[in-house]
Amino acid sequence: MSQPPYAASKNYWVALTLLGTAFLSAASTTGVSSISLAQEGKPPGQETEKPNADSPATDAPKTDKEVKPATDTTPPQGEDRAAATRGQSRPLPTTPVDDRSARTAAKSKGDITFDDIKFDIEKDGLFERKMLTEEIENLHKKTVRLRGYILPASVFQQTGIKKFVLVRDNQECCFGPGAALYDCVMIEMAEGKSANFTTRPVAVRGTFMIDSESYQYPDGGHYAIYKMIATEVK
Repeated sequence: MSQPPYAASKNYWVALTLLGTAFLSAASTTGVSSISLAQEGKPPGQETEKPNADSPATDAPKTDKEVKPATDTTPPQGEDRAAATRGQSRPLPTTPVDDRSARTAAKSKGDITFDDIKFDIEKDGLFERKMLTEEIENLHKKTVRLRGYILPASVFQQTGIKKFVLVRDNQECCFGPGAALYDCVMIEMAEGKSANFTTRPVAVRGTFMIDSESYQYPDGGHYAIYKMIATEVK
């Protein structure tokens, strides 16, 4: 016996409903919903792999412990570069203590400077022997070597000079009125010795003396208090 058209249609929908229910039940068992898969643009049955908590993440950012400290890659320059090439450390800067040690060593060999014969006196003030320091007094009649300039106004010839004034620098301010007494030394050449004039600095070797009597102005006051009996000028 034949069935009416609506019955066939009803059975079709009943079967379709049962198939859909079975599919959803299977999908819920696997934990994957066909709807969610469709939303992700993946066909049913293809699951998204979940990251394993036990395996390290490859794209995880580095921690502070993994970051290597920055190093100075600037190449050494000048003396530092030369010292690095020789495998040596750069020299330490000279300190005032080193300077004093060098000056003490030089003075022990008889090398002095105008700074070593400097003392406190007011400008145009009257000189008194007590103004001299103990170090200066100890130089009296000692053989020393002192560097300075030949004062041009103190000589009248270029060669065979027997007397001249040795000054701290090549300026006219180191001798005469207004000049400091410790900035000049009266030089007398020893017997048989002489000097030649030059505008360059010279080193004078001889016996250093303190003479507070010979070099005074007629109306009082000193224009020099030091002198040397020189055996060598070069």
